[in-house]
Amino acid sequence: MPVRDTAAPTLVRPGLWALTLPLPGPPDLVTVYVLETDAGPYLVDAGWDTEDGWRALSRGLAAIGTRVEEVRGVLVSHSHMDHYGLAPRIRASSGAWIALHPLDAAQLSHYRIDPAERLADVLRRAGAPDTAVDRALAGLGKGRGHDAAAPDVLLEDGQRPEVPGWDLTALWTPGHSPGHLCFWEGRQRLLLAGDQVLPHTVVAVHEPEGPQDDPLGGYLESLDRLERLRPTEVLPAHEHRFTDLSGRVGELRAHHSGRVARVAEVLDAGPATAWELAGRVRSRGTLDDLHGFPLHVVVTRTLAQLSHLRRQGLAEEVPGPPPYWAPTGRGVPRSSPDVVGHRPVR
Repeated sequence: MPVRDTAAPTLVRPGLWALTLPLPGPPDLVTVYVLETDAGPYLVDAGWDTEDGWRALSRGLAAIGTRVEEVRGVLVSHSHMDHYGLAPRIRASSGAWIALHPLDAAQLSHYRIDPAERLADVLRRAGAPDTAVDRALAGLGKGRGHDAAAPDVLLEDGQRPEVPGWDLTALWTPGHSPGHLCFWEGRQRLLLAGDQVLPHTVVAVHEPEGPQDDPLGGYLESLDRLERLRPTEVLPAHEHRFTDLSGRVGELRAHHSGRVARVAEVLDAGPATAWELAGRVRSRGTLDDLHGFPLHVVVTRTLAQLSHLRRQGLAEEVPGPPPYWAPTGRGVPRSSPDVVGHRPVR
């Protein structure tokens, strides 16, 4: 079977290559970066564990004069399966170590759960009625989670992974996942950004994990930190490389400011569940047309926006059943115009 939708390796800098691997999608592709060293290659991210992905990785490495069996280490930006999936298989073939942030290492157990069960949990937490949960799950069937093996190395913020000849520092950039990592190459001022910031897509943030958790706030603070680095080029895991990080961060700030302000304005009309608010802020005014992963993203996004408002002292969650949200009466955040022409979260 031919490998689909992949291109020849791209030389980014001397000794640094970009390989595109296919995904079940969407998105359809993920970029794995290869760092050449005298000891052998090191990878940043690994791709999804499919036969197409494995063949594309093997073919890409062969094209630059190496093999999977020679890989020495895999630096994984976060635990999502389009980034982590092939890492254990690479380790089994080469003996390479796998590195991941501790918070995302803990997330691996979540992927063993049937995706439909995970969706049902999120919907119930948002206050969706049983009829809506049943409708959302209809036709999804019984799925199988991913039994991903644990990493070998737990990388904390500021640690320097052992990649000979490269000036790499791990940067903890939570938001898209609790333990998302970017990798900063200081000598060449390159930012290997994972899913933290993409040139077109507004990435999703993870579901809040408790009353003190503010994944959207953490994401925005992470963007500020990365902007201060002033990289010469950003190397994301999807779409394409780009140079104007400051401009892109400004677009993302405006986008999220506008979305949060819209949620606050709708909430100001009266208490509502996160499920109700998620529908009301959409142009359709309902979630009835969404199922599966898109529904999971929309509801999680609303929960994250509400948690961000709670951190600002503008909203509070009232225990149920069902749990609902109410404005605190302290005002509404100033709205910024939404960004036009950028794709929604992934």
